[in-house]
Amino acid sequence: MTTSQGYVSIGEAARQSGLTVDTLRYYDREGLLGDLPRDAGGRRLFDADALGLLGVLVALRRTGMPIEAVREFSRHSRSGNDATRAARLALLRSHGERVRADLRQLQADLELIEWKVAAYTAAENGQDPPPRKDVP
Repeated sequence: MTTSQGYVSIGEAARQSGLTVDTLRYYDREGLLGDLPRDAGGRRLFDADALGLLGVLVALRRTGMPIEAVREFSRHSRSGNDATRAARLALLRSHGERVRADLRQLQADLELIEWKVAAYTAAENGQDPPPRKDVP
């Protein structure tokens, strides 16, 4: 539900982010989203800035950034202080390197899985398995 002031409800924020309402409540309790405003009934409201930050935090968590590092990134981002830009950049660069390493490993694992599928398919057809690319 979108309110007339440009806010969305926690349910709508959950729908947009792909997170559960409980996870959004956890993020709020942990202070990851700053001080979220509330409606007259005490329900959390999310504006465009909160939703934008949430999108970044979701990507960081989905790519394996530890919650402590996410908390640090969020704190720096919400400070609005240009002096924290270097810290944010360092966190993102370091995390980007870890994600790239993970992607390389996943690619190697996928290639092995695809080889196994080809080998089993060949065996079912009475053929020799294809040679592995990573074995000389």
